[in-house]
Amino acid sequence: MGLDQYAGLRDSNGEVHEKFYWRKHARLQMFFSKEFSKQKGETESDLGFNGGDGGVKITEDIVKRLEEQHKNNFCECFADGGFFWGHQFQEESVNEYKAQDKEFIAWCKKMLKEGKEIGYDCSW
Repeated sequence: MGLDQYAGLRDSNGEVHEKFYWRKHARLQMFFSKEFSKQKGETESDLGFNGGDGGVKITEDIVKRLEEQHKNNFCECFADGGFFWGHQFQEESVNEYKAQDKEFIAWCKKMLKEGKEIGYDCSW
């Protein structure tokens, strides 16, 4: 039990097909929870969204914000709740996933330039 996160190409139904996978990267989840709320026009919740809600459609603006958060170790995305998200070891997760997050950002930029639709989703 816990937070499983994935990102990849979206199909015509908006479902995300896994290219990247994270396990309990709480600050990444906080980042995308905020983006999810913006896209859906909803108030942010403490626990964010869960799989089956359609995930986040990743845009160039989101990638720019993600890149800034990555450079700053996601310091604006502190997770103070969500035991099953791994909030108790979120600093370690930021370091553990640093290279993968960088690769993910580069992949997003490439896919967007190619006109692909990409997304992020999770299950917890």
